Amino acid sequence: MRNHQLSSAWRATALMTALWLQACSGDEATSAAPAEAAPPFKSLAAAANAPESFTEPRAGVPLQAEAVAFIALDESMSDADMAESGPRAAVFLQESASAAPRALFSDEALVSPLDIEASRDGETLFVADYAGGSEGTGVIWMVPVAGGQATAAAEGWSPRSVTLGDGDRLYFSGIDPELGEPGVFRLSAGSVEPVFVGAPLVDPSGIAVFADGRVLVADTRLFDGQAGADAVGSEAGVVIVEDGRAEIFATGFATGFPAGIALTLDESTLIISGQGPDRSDTVYLFGTNDPSAPPLVVTDVFSAWQDSSGGLKRAHGSNTFIWASLAANGGTVFRIEG
Repeated sequence: MRNHQLSSAWRATALMTALWLQACSGDEATSAAPAEAAPPFKSLAAAANAPESFTEPRAGVPLQAEAVAFIALDESMSDADMAESGPRAAVFLQESASAAPRALFSDEALVSPLDIEASRDGETLFVADYAGGSEGTGVIWMVPVAGGQATAAAEGWSPRSVTLGDGDRLYFSGIDPELGEPGVFRLSAGSVEPVFVGAPLVDPSGIAVFADGRVLVADTRLFDGQAGADAVGSEAGVVIVEDGRAEIFATGFATGFPAGIALTLDESTLIISGQGPDRSDTVYLFGTNDPSAPPLVVTDVFSAWQDSSGGLKRAHGSNTFIWASLAANGGTVFRIEG
């Protein structure tokens, strides 16, 4: 039953960008910022596209060399298995652009994975499964890249997004199981500790962490219940958490669920995968020194796509990004070099 629910949930939450990446390789962009504030991207290439093996990639993460790991729907299931369980998600590994993707972890226990991160040595993948686990209340899966059994951590916290931060501690957004309130949490030595719980957070998802430990979290419904929140450009925002306090960092855009955000390596720019006023796919780039300034708004032919983008993740140690489009050419995982 849970896997039948997966198909509708996966598609229902399929939001944001598609081919905004074309702008990174030379297409003209519109901008509310000075012309010299160009997007910090130089090249774009499809890292994985094999509709016979996978569709609707939700999120991915760069590994060493050309390798990439990502979560997507597994199209290699037999007809009998598909009829019995319905569509099933899997964690895939593709070791180069010319290699075939292979499933590292495909199991009924993997219910609704929304985001993926890699350890700094690239040997372990962390997967935020919003409805997985023994009780169906969410889990973070730890998947060995070399193969082997996945293990569970942080069961019961309904994780939406996961990011490796300072001191190799794992940060994730989710729901406090005791308080029932949204928050940002940290997994360290097998234990979960809250970073921040409660208002102003409403629906936290994508996370980016500064080297000094400050946390940025995108909230897809930050302004629920407030005047003007029904306007697309007023739905979402990014909250900064520092020293146990949370305040709004950047606003004036919409995102999908989960929201994809990433910091450039020098931490000067926050990249947000979002939506324009007509729900067209749009990218926003905020300067972290002055996030109140108008962002660079990137739109072009890719903005003909709507509700189709997935996660956004930067490599450890370089401006290499992985971005997943649920729709492009049957679903494509892209690599962007900065």
